[in-house]
Amino acid sequence: MKTTTPCDKELLLKTPGEWMKPGYGYHANVSKQQLQEIEYRLRVIHQFVHNIYPSPMAFDAMWGYFTTDQNFASQIKIETIQDRFRNSFINGIPTILYSYHVGFCAYHCGREPNEIMRGRGCETGTNFSVVMNSLEGFFSRLLIDEDYMEMMRIDGRPIRMMPVFKGKWKEYDLYSPEMGSGLSMVLLHRDGILPYIPVTRKQYLDRCIEWLEQFFDKGLKSVENPEGLAVLMDKKEKDDQAKKYKKLRDDVLKYYRDELDATTKAGLLDSPAIIFGGSMAHILIKYPIFITQADGGRLLVTENPAYIKKNLPKYIPQIIVYTMWNAEDGPEPALNPYHLYHRDFPIEKLQAMIDK
Repeated sequence: MKTTTPCDKELLLKTPGEWMKPGYGYHANVSKQQLQEIEYRLRVIHQFVHNIYPSPMAFDAMWGYFTTDQNFASQIKIETIQDRFRNSFINGIPTILYSYHVGFCAYHCGREPNEIMRGRGCETGTNFSVVMNSLEGFFSRLLIDEDYMEMMRIDGRPIRMMPVFKGKWKEYDLYSPEMGSGLSMVLLHRDGILPYIPVTRKQYLDRCIEWLEQFFDKGLKSVENPEGLAVLMDKKEKDDQAKKYKKLRDDVLKYYRDELDATTKAGLLDSPAIIFGGSMAHILIKYPIFITQADGGRLLVTENPAYIKKNLPKYIPQIIVYTMWNAEDGPEPALNPYHLYHRDFPIEKLQAMIDK
């Protein structure tokens, strides 16, 4: 956009933006009537969002809808093919994931003095979203080798990590994908039942010990029978490497077994497992295995198959994940529209959409 005066911050903030035409990513296999029901709910959400910031200044609003078929609380099927594991998901409850998303793309001064560059086309699709019937973007996956995924299951379902608990927002629990993330999330569900099941400390420790034993056994074979340049080591060097590796294995396994003994004596075997970071096993044993959510710990869970009501149509929202760019400590709304949504978004109206 050409300007009559040189571009600066003051001019940008006086430049009207606009709500662009929506984008559609429809991939779910649904009937025309089902799509109409889905779109009706998405339009209601868009109206909530549009009403808060109807006339953007120095921003273009890029928004749209998305749908896809998805299964909830699936089990992992493990197959061994030529000494390799292949994972597939089975026995899930069919649902329709659908979402509303919007990003506000800021204007900025161009290369020439009398020029403003519009925001359209920026990649901000995750800055604000409402996702129905899926916890896939809410949970995090454990950081382990896929070869050991078979052990990291409860009743066949994979262990996942809850996001980091941040506190309360409008009386709702507020989470962040990880420490220091620029996003905040709220999980909405029906009262009286959670869409996830906490993993106990005993379940976690038992699986960690099994995983560690196989992990170190596999590693020791590589140390004792090296490949590449390592095969040039003499016998003493190989023996020394194997000795160091065995000590590391013994130290780590002892650390976890000691924790299992202490947890048993303290009567905490059935307590929820809240771990430090994202790794199933901390090879650097200077870190505690269990910490609190207040200290940034991640609660381990599996999806709860008893949560989904199978008698409801698949398009009815039974779970809603609301995600918003952090704005509580940001600049004034003119420079950060997410401040308005942090202040004014009617989260209680989203809660009222559950099961309806």
